[in-house]
Amino acid sequence: MQLKILIFSFLSCLHFMWLPTAHAQDQKANEIVWTDLTHLPSPASGQKHPGVAGAFTGVHNGVMIVAGGVNFPKGMPWEGGKKAYQDAIYVLKKNSDSYEWIASKTAHLKEKTAYGASVSVTDGIVCLGGEQEAGMSKCAFLMQWDAVKNDVIFKALPDMPVALANAGATSIGNVVYLAGGESNGKASNGFFALNLSETSPKWQILPSLQVAMSHPVVVAQNNGKHFNIYVIGGRSATATGISDLHSSNFSYDPTERKWQKLSDIGDGKTVTTWSAGTGVANGASYIVLIGGDKGNVFHQIETYNAQIAKAETVELKQKLQAEKVKLLTSHQGFNKDVYLYNTITDAWAKIGELAGPAQVTTTAVKWGNDIFIPSGEIRPGVRTPVITKGSIQNKPFFSWIDTAVLVICFLLMTAGRFIFTGKTNNTDDYFKGGERIPQWAAGISIFGAKLSAITFMGIPAKTYGTDWTYFFLLMTIIMVMPLVANYFIPFYRRLHVTSAYEYLGKRFNYGSRVMASALYVLLQIGRMGIVVLLPSIALTLVTGIDINICIIMIGAISIFFTVKGGIEAVIWVEVIQVLILASGALFCLFYLPFHIKDWNSGITAINNAEKLKVFDFRFDFTEPTFWVVVIGGLAINLLTYGTDQTTVQRYLTTKSEKESIKSLKLGAWLTLPSTLVFFSIGTLLFLFFREHPQQVNMALNDQDNIFPWYIVSQLPAGLSGLLIAGIFAAAMSSTEASMNSTATLLTTDFYQKLRPEVTPKQTLFFARTATLFLGIFVTCIALYMAHKGVSSLWDKFNTILGLFTGCIGGAFILGIFTKKASGNGVMAGMAISCVTQIVIQQYTDIHLLMYAFTGLLSCVIFGYIFSLFMPAERDLSGLTIYK
Repeated sequence: MQLKILIFSFLSCLHFMWLPTAHAQDQKANEIVWTDLTHLPSPASGQKHPGVAGAFTGVHNGVMIVAGGVNFPKGMPWEGGKKAYQDAIYVLKKNSDSYEWIASKTAHLKEKTAYGASVSVTDGIVCLGGEQEAGMSKCAFLMQWDAVKNDVIFKALPDMPVALANAGATSIGNVVYLAGGESNGKASNGFFALNLSETSPKWQILPSLQVAMSHPVVVAQNNGKHFNIYVIGGRSATATGISDLHSSNFSYDPTERKWQKLSDIGDGKTVTTWSAGTGVANGASYIVLIGGDKGNVFHQIETYNAQIAKAETVELKQKLQAEKVKLLTSHQGFNKDVYLYNTITDAWAKIGELAGPAQVTTTAVKWGNDIFIPSGEIRPGVRTPVITKGSIQNKPFFSWIDTAVLVICFLLMTAGRFIFTGKTNNTDDYFKGGERIPQWAAGISIFGAKLSAITFMGIPAKTYGTDWTYFFLLMTIIMVMPLVANYFIPFYRRLHVTSAYEYLGKRFNYGSRVMASALYVLLQIGRMGIVVLLPSIALTLVTGIDINICIIMIGAISIFFTVKGGIEAVIWVEVIQVLILASGALFCLFYLPFHIKDWNSGITAINNAEKLKVFDFRFDFTEPTFWVVVIGGLAINLLTYGTDQTTVQRYLTTKSEKESIKSLKLGAWLTLPSTLVFFSIGTLLFLFFREHPQQVNMALNDQDNIFPWYIVSQLPAGLSGLLIAGIFAAAMSSTEASMNSTATLLTTDFYQKLRPEVTPKQTLFFARTATLFLGIFVTCIALYMAHKGVSSLWDKFNTILGLFTGCIGGAFILGIFTKKASGNGVMAGMAISCVTQIVIQQYTDIHLLMYAFTGLLSCVIFGYIFSLFMPAERDLSGLTIYK
């Protein structure tokens, strides 16, 4: 509680330190361009398609399918026209930038159906329930597109628990959720789930909706922590015949199996009722709500129906009927407003209107980066055959001033690197900087090596999306500092190693050294690809600079100066990078509060959303609880600061062991103020975008881009360019550090051991060549991932490798703190640790922060046990903590 009060006081002080003397760039952040893409194909030659309402719609295997629906082809219902249920199937295929309707051999549904729910999943389009001539349906099936056969394939799914129409459906992965609807004229509060991944899927009855309703929008979207189900708007039939119209917004948390009431639909000033419209999830945490019926005319029609039913004379009935028909025929169409909802800040904003008539009782789908609204009802009884396409515009806010500043910064950073490259005549200069780096510079470099562009963007984004529970993850750096200073650094300095894994070779055998070194090299190659790619994606999105240019600039400059200058150039550039990013972060910290005017409601929102929660003492190791954060953080940072070559190499650049320890302490203690700054920025971003919901960018597909977006859209021109240059610099600095440390391992742990006869000149040549090829390879990998969209696969690759690094720390623990551990035993322990980690990842839900701990612990346990069975006689003088 005291820490929470301290945080509140800190944020409040920031507010009062700023007076309204400046203003942010006020540009329109979100825009959707709506166009009439095409029309449903004519049912017969020379006939115009009348359109349908309530069709099953979805996207699968490169096509959009529109199936079934209902219309009035022979006149309006008040003119005696009969509702006609349809079974026709239409398939729209995308060819590059054009679209065409293609014929399907199976051109009809098995039953004429309308007003069912549909949702696109990986395996096809799930179609649920609906209304048929015989009544409500509880039939469920999967529609798939077979591109080879040009045919729609149907697969039966288990019947729904109840027959429903006008319900809403969505999915999280392969789990389909169905909410609301109506059955036999009554609104339903039913909520069901079907897991399509199961061999024999069965419907699961979930906690009921808090309000029985039909015609809601049901969407799955991430709320910063995980995906929730959102049920928005809708209406409920009543015994009086006058429906209750809803402005409500409910979310369901699948992990806690609980419903929560959120902010009502509106523009931030007024609340509006809304039903029968459509909506889609977009970007990292946004929902676009489109069209809908606000209910004014709908209520009048229901009132007329109720009065007609109660009328005692024929004349009165005829009069009321005539007034109702006049109201229907003069209907101006439905609501055209487009709303944007931010699931993290729980804030609504009106961002525009549809260009044409609003289409209701239809299902919008996201196809690529565009929104498609197929057919639907545009006035009572009137359908439209139009397929509306909404193109989300992402207009970079980077001004010419920012561009000029960015270019100048690049020139200065390039020129500065020439100053620091100096002469590297031998590997001692190249890998250790001649041991002439000041301890303060090494300390800042240790801090800067972990302050990558991903960290600069990621920590504020994590706090913006969640809370402060990760705060102690960074504080564990300070906790492990005494252990590293007293037990790790002395060994590295006294043994005069160049590679951290040389210690393992001296303590155990070459096999353990090579095993640890190889794992580290693989991890760094993967990490470098991500370090180059992710900032490039963010910078492309917010600045408009081509992603290829971003990647090549980061890669080329990093390669050139790392090859030329070695670790000394890397360290001094990191010092400058830290100063730029720290200055920029501090400016944002003091600039953000100026734009937050309603602090009272903001603090209430922070409390309600528990945005300042620091401690979670549940004994749950599947969530980032306090125990997970601390235990996992201790293991992660013991690995990072005790065994990671990128960090260890900096300990070796100072002139003495005492200086190395001072550099460690400086780098560790710098995490405390920086953590406070970055976490505070994340909370302030939450407050800002909650108060200015229209300023978010719904095109942001990654939450980590929220801070760069704020920088380019809200900071004064010029300063935005400076901070973006800082992010570029951080990306280059991290890449350079990884390249140099990886080249060090390749040279010392492999090249020199395999070719002990080589001269120092040949060794230096190999080190530079290795750095060059590493840089080229990583740049090519980043370019490949950018174009093939396989960054998620590469992330998975890094996650798997991350599972294995815990065993490296286990090997060091066994070496330093035990006397009986042997080389063969440690190698067996490392191998079993890797297998154990795979089992843990595949068959448990343990949180990923625990992977380092479980990897370290399993290596220590198995390595020690196997060492007892495979002992080895070895001189351990100066290699353990025991004298």
